[in-house]
Amino acid sequence: MAEHDWLNGSNSGIQPSSRERYSRSEPGVRQELRPLTTGEILDRTFFLYRSNFWLYVGLASIAAGASVLTSIGRLTYFHFKAPMAPNAPKAMIVSSAITIVGTLLYFAVYSVTHAATVSAVSSLYLGEETSMGAALGAVGGHWVRYCLISLWQSWSGGWIFLLLIAPAVLIPMVGIKNLNGLVALLVAFALASFVYGIIAYIRNSLAIPAAVMENLKVRAAMRRSKVLVAGRKGRIFLLGLLMIALYMVAGVMQMPFALLILHSRSAEHVLVQIISLLVAFLCSSLIGPVAAIALCLFYIDERVRREAFDIEFLMNKTSTDAGAAAGDATAEPA
Repeated sequence: MAEHDWLNGSNSGIQPSSRERYSRSEPGVRQELRPLTTGEILDRTFFLYRSNFWLYVGLASIAAGASVLTSIGRLTYFHFKAPMAPNAPKAMIVSSAITIVGTLLYFAVYSVTHAATVSAVSSLYLGEETSMGAALGAVGGHWVRYCLISLWQSWSGGWIFLLLIAPAVLIPMVGIKNLNGLVALLVAFALASFVYGIIAYIRNSLAIPAAVMENLKVRAAMRRSKVLVAGRKGRIFLLGLLMIALYMVAGVMQMPFALLILHSRSAEHVLVQIISLLVAFLCSSLIGPVAAIALCLFYIDERVRREAFDIEFLMNKTSTDAGAAAGDATAEPA
């Protein structure tokens, strides 16, 4: 018997090929639990994505829809309420309010759908059935927890930048002169702080998978992420580069519509904006699940490497199956 056949339920004595092993993504058949390389994790990420395409895109489309609704609300206001004076103070205040409310809404919805995607990935990966409704229902009771975790992650990556860039912006606004050197220095340090911000964000990147799969609260999930990521930051950094590349491709796809908006006549302007929003919605829905799936697989892989999660899962599964069999045997005479 091959080394990991007992984790796959295989007793044929022949280790399945990569394609055969990955094809076992249907509900009820768990994936092979073993330490994986970064390339294998990314390979499994895209295979799981393809094999459960509508599930993951459906979850991501909820957050993408919230973002599009915000843009539609802002465009509707400018089209009907402030068509002649888009730069008037009142119009700017209303636009800013819509943007702030929309950003908060998107942030909350994205946090929950990210957690729901993790729940769906973990269920399918470990051989359980799931659906959009089941994944959302599994995380809906703790939605505040996931929002706070996402807020903590964002703050950890950007608080130094905000602390430095805020005075650099305020000094020219209040009219203070002869401080151009200080402003330039603050901007330079703010840009340099991105290095720390990236490291800090990566350290906290597995907090939502930890919170979902171990039912941890906010602070415990953040500590758990730091423990699991220690010494493995490079792998998640590569995932970040991949996501940047995917979003750059999406940006290139949206660029022609941005140029059309700038040069279109008023009669065509609204139609071009609607098409642009539709393209943005599709790009966000298609790219969004990739990071959530990969982070969940990174989390499982780190637990397999550090804590023998494969053994723990098998023991729990065996204990559960034995309990169910004992219950059936007890009920059978009746």
